[in-house]
Amino acid sequence: MTSSKIKDSGKMARCITCKNGRFMQWMENPVIAYCNILRERFVAECDRQCKFYTPTTSESKEIIHYDHYEDDNNF
Repeated sequence: MTSSKIKDSGKMARCITCKNGRFMQWMENPVIAYCNILRERFVAECDRQCKFYTPTTSESKEIIHYDHYEDDNNF
């Protein structure tokens, strides 16, 4: 990967601290972030490069909890 592509891919961040995400969790699995910008899902607490990362100003995030896998139609 060239250095220009690395610069364009954004800074290292976690979706759980980004205001562009909505969060969900099934049973005891990791929290998943649905990115409102990219319209994709990511593991919320993993480090990743993102040029759309915007730190949240909220102290706490709402996490929607599901007890089975059929309830994810809202994302």
